[in-house]
Amino acid sequence: MRFWIFVFGILVLPTLSIVAPAQASDDDCRPADNLTYVQGGDECLAIQTYLPGTPAHTKTLVVVLHGDLSSGSPADYIFPVAETAAEMGAVGVAMMRIGYSGGGRSSTGRASRSENRSEIYTPDEMDAIADATTRLKAHHGADTVVMIGHSGGAVMTGVILGRHPGLVQRAMLLSCPCDVPTWRQINNRKPLSRAENPLDYIDRIPAGTMIRLVTGSRDTNTWSRLSRDYAADASAKGIDATFAEVSGAPHNLTAEMADSAEFKDAVRQVVTGQ
Repeated sequence: MRFWIFVFGILVLPTLSIVAPAQASDDDCRPADNLTYVQGGDECLAIQTYLPGTPAHTKTLVVVLHGDLSSGSPADYIFPVAETAAEMGAVGVAMMRIGYSGGGRSSTGRASRSENRSEIYTPDEMDAIADATTRLKAHHGADTVVMIGHSGGAVMTGVILGRHPGLVQRAMLLSCPCDVPTWRQINNRKPLSRAENPLDYIDRIPAGTMIRLVTGSRDTNTWSRLSRDYAADASAKGIDATFAEVSGAPHNLTAEMADSAEFKDAVRQVVTGQ
Protein backbone atom coordinates (compact mmCIF):
# COMPACT_ATOMS: atom_id res chain seq x y z
CA MET A 1 0.00 0.00 0.00
CA ARG A 2 2.81 2.35 -0.87
CA PHE A 3 4.07 3.99 2.39
CA TRP A 4 1.80 1.92 4.65
CA ILE A 5 1.96 -1.47 2.94
CA PHE A 6 4.04 -3.14 5.68
CA VAL A 7 2.98 -0.93 8.57
CA PHE A 8 1.11 -3.64 10.40
CA GLY A 9 3.36 -6.56 9.59
CA ILE A 10 0.52 -8.60 8.11
CA LEU A 11 -0.23 -10.09 4.72
CA VAL A 12 -2.13 -7.42 2.83
CA LEU A 13 -4.99 -7.96 0.42
CA PRO A 14 -5.76 -6.08 -2.79
CA THR A 15 -8.03 -3.09 -2.24
CA LEU A 16 -10.10 -0.90 -4.48
CA SER A 17 -10.01 2.87 -4.01
CA ILE A 18 -13.10 4.73 -5.16
CA VAL A 19 -12.34 8.14 -6.64
CA ALA A 20 -14.57 10.81 -8.12
CA PRO A 21 -14.55 14.16 -9.93
CA ALA A 22 -13.22 17.15 -8.04
CA GLN A 23 -16.46 19.07 -7.52
CA ALA A 24 -19.03 18.46 -4.80
CA SER A 25 -22.56 19.78 -4.77
CA ASP A 26 -25.87 19.08 -3.08
CA ASP A 27 -26.91 17.06 -6.13
CA ASP A 28 -24.08 14.61 -5.44
CA CYS A 29 -25.87 13.65 -2.25
CA ARG A 30 -29.43 13.41 -3.60
CA PRO A 31 -29.18 10.48 -3.84
CA ALA A 32 -25.66 9.92 -2.53
CA ASP A 33 -23.61 7.10 -4.00
CA ASN A 34 -22.19 6.35 -0.51
CA LEU A 35 -18.79 5.74 -2.06
CA THR A 36 -17.58 9.24 -2.89
CA TYR A 37 -20.20 11.35 -1.10
CA VAL A 38 -22.65 10.59 1.68
CA GLN A 39 -25.50 12.59 3.14
CA GLY A 40 -24.92 13.59 6.75
CA GLY A 41 -27.81 15.57 8.20
CA ASP A 42 -28.13 18.65 6.00
CA GLU A 43 -24.59 18.32 4.66
CA CYS A 44 -22.94 16.40 1.85
CA LEU A 45 -19.76 14.81 3.15
CA ALA A 46 -16.95 13.82 0.80
CA ILE A 47 -15.51 10.37 1.47
CA GLN A 48 -12.70 8.20 0.15
CA THR A 49 -13.76 4.56 0.13
CA TYR A 50 -11.52 1.50 0.10
CA LEU A 51 -13.19 -1.85 -0.51
CA PRO A 52 -11.59 -5.11 0.64
CA GLY A 53 -10.22 -7.37 -2.08
CA THR A 54 -11.66 -10.42 -0.34
CA PRO A 55 -14.99 -10.08 1.50
CA ALA A 56 -14.91 -11.14 5.15
CA HIS A 57 -17.52 -13.39 6.77
CA THR A 58 -18.55 -10.53 9.04
CA LYS A 59 -18.77 -7.12 7.42
CA THR A 60 -17.02 -4.32 9.26
CA LEU A 61 -17.20 -0.62 8.38
CA VAL A 62 -14.26 1.53 9.51
CA VAL A 63 -14.80 5.32 9.43
CA VAL A 64 -11.66 7.45 9.83
CA LEU A 65 -11.92 11.10 10.91
CA HIS A 66 -9.18 13.72 10.58
CA GLY A 67 -8.18 16.53 12.90
CA ASP A 68 -8.87 20.27 12.69
CA LEU A 69 -6.10 20.92 10.14
CA SER A 70 -5.38 24.46 11.27
CA SER A 71 -2.75 24.84 8.55
CA GLY A 72 -5.42 24.62 5.87
CA SER A 73 -4.09 21.40 4.37
CA PRO A 74 -6.39 18.67 3.03
CA ALA A 75 -7.30 15.56 5.01
CA ASP A 76 -5.46 13.11 2.77
CA TYR A 77 -3.16 12.02 5.61
CA ILE A 78 -5.89 9.75 6.99
CA PHE A 79 -6.40 7.89 3.71
CA PRO A 80 -3.69 5.26 4.44
CA VAL A 81 -5.49 4.35 7.67
CA ALA A 82 -8.73 3.66 5.78
CA GLU A 83 -6.81 1.72 3.13
CA THR A 84 -5.13 -0.39 5.80
CA ALA A 85 -8.55 -1.23 7.24
CA ALA A 86 -9.57 -2.51 3.80
CA GLU A 87 -6.42 -4.62 3.64
CA MET A 88 -7.59 -6.22 6.88
CA GLY A 89 -10.91 -7.15 5.26
CA ALA A 90 -13.09 -4.19 6.30
CA VAL A 91 -14.67 -1.40 4.28
CA GLY A 92 -12.42 1.58 4.98
CA VAL A 93 -13.87 5.08 4.65
CA ALA A 94 -11.91 8.29 5.16
CA MET A 95 -14.55 10.95 5.89
CA MET A 96 -14.04 14.66 5.34
CA ARG A 97 -15.67 16.62 8.12
CA ILE A 98 -18.03 19.51 7.38
CA GLY A 99 -16.30 22.10 5.19
CA TYR A 100 -13.06 20.13 4.79
CA SER A 101 -11.53 18.64 1.66
CA GLY A 102 -9.52 15.60 0.71
CA GLY A 103 -8.72 13.66 -2.42
CA GLY A 104 -9.69 16.67 -4.52
CA ARG A 105 -13.25 16.75 -3.18
CA SER A 106 -14.93 18.87 -0.52
CA SER A 107 -17.71 18.46 2.02
CA THR A 108 -20.36 21.14 2.15
CA GLY A 109 -20.62 23.60 5.02
CA ARG A 110 -18.09 25.73 6.86
CA ALA A 111 -15.01 24.14 8.39
CA SER A 112 -14.44 24.62 12.10
CA ARG A 113 -10.98 26.01 11.38
CA SER A 114 -12.74 28.90 9.58
CA GLU A 115 -14.72 29.81 12.70
CA ASN A 116 -11.75 31.25 14.61
CA ARG A 117 -11.90 27.93 16.44
CA SER A 118 -14.74 29.26 18.60
CA GLU A 119 -17.39 27.00 17.07
CA ILE A 120 -15.55 23.70 17.01
CA TYR A 121 -16.86 20.36 18.29
CA THR A 122 -20.51 21.39 18.14
CA PRO A 123 -23.39 18.90 18.25
CA ASP A 124 -24.53 19.53 14.67
CA GLU A 125 -21.25 18.30 13.20
CA MET A 126 -21.16 15.17 15.33
CA ASP A 127 -24.78 14.37 14.51
CA ALA A 128 -24.02 14.82 10.80
CA ILE A 129 -21.11 12.37 11.05
CA ALA A 130 -23.26 9.89 12.96
CA ASP A 131 -26.02 10.16 10.35
CA ALA A 132 -23.52 9.64 7.54
CA THR A 133 -22.06 6.63 9.35
CA THR A 134 -25.52 5.13 9.80
CA ARG A 135 -26.17 5.50 6.07
CA LEU A 136 -22.83 3.92 5.19
CA LYS A 137 -23.48 1.03 7.55
CA ALA A 138 -26.76 0.30 5.77
CA HIS A 139 -25.26 0.75 2.30
CA HIS A 140 -22.43 -1.71 2.95
CA GLY A 141 -24.54 -4.09 5.03
CA ALA A 142 -22.05 -3.86 7.88
CA ASP A 143 -22.54 -5.79 11.11
CA THR A 144 -19.90 -3.82 13.02
CA VAL A 145 -18.91 -0.15 12.94
CA VAL A 146 -15.43 1.03 13.92
CA MET A 147 -14.44 4.70 14.18
CA ILE A 148 -10.86 5.95 14.25
CA GLY A 149 -10.38 9.64 15.02
CA HIS A 150 -7.25 11.77 15.18
CA SER A 151 -7.11 14.92 17.35
CA GLY A 152 -10.34 16.85 16.65
CA GLY A 153 -11.62 13.72 14.93
CA ALA A 154 -10.98 11.85 18.18
CA VAL A 155 -13.19 14.35 20.00
CA MET A 156 -15.92 13.67 17.44
CA THR A 157 -15.49 9.93 17.88
CA GLY A 158 -15.52 10.09 21.68
CA VAL A 159 -18.71 12.13 21.73
CA ILE A 160 -20.46 9.99 19.11
CA LEU A 161 -19.76 6.88 21.22
CA GLY A 162 -22.04 8.25 23.93
CA ARG A 163 -24.28 10.66 22.02
CA HIS A 164 -25.29 7.88 19.62
CA PRO A 165 -24.83 4.80 21.82
CA GLY A 166 -24.58 1.51 20.00
CA LEU A 167 -23.72 2.99 16.60
CA VAL A 168 -19.97 2.33 17.03
CA GLN A 169 -18.77 -0.92 18.60
CA ARG A 170 -15.03 -0.28 18.54
CA ALA A 171 -13.07 2.98 18.45
CA MET A 172 -9.55 4.36 18.43
CA LEU A 173 -8.87 7.83 19.81
CA LEU A 174 -5.52 9.06 18.53
CA SER A 175 -3.94 12.18 20.07
CA CYS A 176 -7.25 12.96 21.72
CA PRO A 177 -8.05 16.14 23.69
CA CYS A 178 -10.57 13.96 25.51
CA ASP A 179 -11.28 16.53 28.24
CA VAL A 180 -11.85 19.65 26.16
CA PRO A 181 -12.09 22.24 28.99
CA THR A 182 -8.88 20.94 30.61
CA TRP A 183 -7.17 20.81 27.21
CA ARG A 184 -7.99 24.46 26.59
CA GLN A 185 -6.84 25.43 30.06
CA ILE A 186 -3.46 23.70 30.00
CA ASN A 187 -2.75 25.23 26.58
CA ASN A 188 -3.71 28.71 27.84
CA ARG A 189 -6.61 29.03 25.43
CA LYS A 190 -10.06 30.50 25.92
CA PRO A 191 -12.90 28.13 26.86
CA LEU A 192 -15.16 26.87 24.09
CA SER A 193 -18.75 27.69 24.95
CA ARG A 194 -20.44 25.20 22.58
CA ALA A 195 -17.92 22.40 22.43
CA GLU A 196 -19.03 18.90 23.31
CA ASN A 197 -16.70 16.99 25.61
CA PRO A 198 -15.96 13.24 25.24
CA LEU A 199 -15.44 12.90 28.99
CA ASP A 200 -19.05 13.96 29.59
CA TYR A 201 -20.39 11.10 27.45
CA ILE A 202 -18.62 8.14 29.06
CA ASP A 203 -21.67 7.24 31.16
CA ARG A 204 -23.72 6.71 27.99
CA ILE A 205 -21.27 4.41 26.20
CA PRO A 206 -22.44 0.76 26.11
CA ALA A 207 -20.33 -1.47 28.36
CA GLY A 208 -19.30 -3.79 25.53
CA THR A 209 -17.59 -1.04 23.54
CA MET A 210 -13.85 -1.37 22.86
CA ILE A 211 -11.83 1.88 23.00
CA ARG A 212 -8.11 2.18 22.36
CA LEU A 213 -6.35 5.49 23.05
CA VAL A 214 -2.87 6.31 21.76
CA THR A 215 -0.85 9.52 22.18
CA GLY A 216 2.78 10.41 21.49
CA SER A 217 5.12 11.23 24.37
CA ARG A 218 6.15 14.45 22.56
CA ASP A 219 2.59 15.59 21.95
CA THR A 220 2.51 19.10 23.42
CA ASN A 221 -0.92 19.81 22.00
CA THR A 222 -3.22 17.11 23.33
CA TRP A 223 -0.91 15.79 26.08
CA SER A 224 -0.90 12.13 27.09
CA ARG A 225 -2.55 12.73 30.44
CA LEU A 226 -5.85 13.67 28.76
CA SER A 227 -6.15 10.27 27.08
CA ARG A 228 -4.75 8.41 30.08
CA ASP A 229 -7.35 9.96 32.39
CA TYR A 230 -10.15 9.25 29.91
CA ALA A 231 -9.12 5.60 29.65
CA ALA A 232 -9.05 5.28 33.43
CA ASP A 233 -12.51 6.82 33.81
CA ALA A 234 -13.95 4.63 31.06
CA SER A 235 -12.38 1.49 32.52
CA ALA A 236 -13.83 2.32 35.94
CA LYS A 237 -17.27 2.20 34.33
CA GLY A 238 -16.71 -1.25 32.86
CA ILE A 239 -15.71 -0.21 29.34
CA ASP A 240 -12.85 -2.03 27.60
CA ALA A 241 -10.63 1.04 27.34
CA THR A 242 -6.82 1.11 27.32
CA PHE A 243 -4.20 3.82 26.83
CA ALA A 244 -0.75 3.54 25.24
CA GLU A 245 1.93 6.20 24.86
CA VAL A 246 4.27 6.14 21.86
CA SER A 247 7.79 7.15 22.84
CA GLY A 248 9.13 10.03 20.77
CA ALA A 249 5.99 10.59 18.71
CA PRO A 250 4.55 14.13 18.35
CA HIS A 251 0.94 15.21 17.89
CA ASN A 252 0.66 14.62 14.15
CA LEU A 253 0.36 11.23 12.51
CA THR A 254 4.03 10.93 11.59
CA ALA A 255 6.20 7.90 10.84
CA GLU A 256 7.16 7.71 14.52
CA MET A 257 3.52 7.11 15.34
CA ALA A 258 2.53 5.00 12.33
CA ASP A 259 5.51 2.66 12.68
CA SER A 260 5.09 2.12 16.42
CA ALA A 261 3.93 -1.17 17.90
CA GLU A 262 1.39 0.69 20.03
CA PHE A 263 -0.28 2.27 17.02
CA LYS A 264 -0.26 -0.91 14.94
CA ASP A 265 -1.69 -2.97 17.79
CA ALA A 266 -4.46 -0.48 18.48
CA VAL A 267 -5.53 -0.31 14.83
CA ARG A 268 -5.46 -4.10 14.51
CA GLN A 269 -7.54 -4.55 17.65
CA VAL A 270 -10.27 -2.09 16.72
CA VAL A 271 -10.48 -3.18 13.07
CA THR A 272 -10.48 -6.93 13.70
CA GLY A 273 -11.82 -7.04 17.25
CA GLN A 274 -8.83 -9.19 18.29
